[in-house]
Amino acid sequence: MQILRNPFSPSSHLLSTLRSKADRIVNVTETRSIIIERYILSNLKFLLSFTIVTIILGALALPVFAIQYNPGVTVGQYVKYGNFVGSGPGYGSFSEFDFLTLQVESVSGSKVTLLSTGQYSNGTALPGNNTTDTWNLEAGTENGTPSTQGPIIATNLNQGDEIPPQNTFSINQTVSKTYLGVTRSVNILDVTISSPGYNSTLYYVYDKLSGMLLEASSTTSTQADPLPIISAYSYNIIETNIFSSTGPSPTVPEFPSIILLSTLTTILVVTASTIFLIKKKPKINQ
Repeated sequence: MQILRNPFSPSSHLLSTLRSKADRIVNVTETRSIIIERYILSNLKFLLSFTIVTIILGALALPVFAIQYNPGVTVGQYVKYGNFVGSGPGYGSFSEFDFLTLQVESVSGSKVTLLSTGQYSNGTALPGNNTTDTWNLEAGTENGTPSTQGPIIATNLNQGDEIPPQNTFSINQTVSKTYLGVTRSVNILDVTISSPGYNSTLYYVYDKLSGMLLEASSTTSTQADPLPIISAYSYNIIETNIFSSTGPSPTVPEFPSIILLSTLTTILVVTASTIFLIKKKPKINQ
């Protein structure tokens, strides 16, 4: 009996041809996948190498971009203060001040020695007249003792930079202001200190380039019965030679080295993880 062949059944030759074409498609697909994978891996290796080199260079550059607490004054420069106003306990005599002059006597490393001279409105010399104090701008000390709100800070600090000693105050703003008819780039310290017993505000303006104090004011309110006790003082520059010998400096933000290194480290971790996953990608056996 003759067996009729189903006309819709594929022949063995056809099946073999289809399998051959399918195998070629799979091989082509695998080849393309391998090429793409190698291309991605090659680029990721380049990115990884670039990131590592950048991090190394960034680490080497970090000391260059770190804050430098250097003096910005020279011997013979001075600042003369006037317009003294004071009220309340401890500052009542401020209003009797005529002037106070601070002159640079010596500069050594991060240390600046200032000569203080001044008098009351009646011509009597101020306490401490004709005495010197040495300020270490890097350590934040006066004659070896930690001190804040001094009359001088380091040159070319910027907004956010810390004013030594550590963990005390930082510059709030770097702006331009006019003093004695000259526009200067200045660093502003604007601080409010609160406690259960008192509240105090400080507003100090420092010349950015020289680091010398240009104006200062403070108000302190102490809790007491029946009313709080308020003390306040203020004064500002009335004469100087620092403006004629040093020009105004531009406002340049501190280079964000830590942020840069953190970002590069993140890129490094992501890149390395991606390469690891690609290398561990399971192969499909046909």
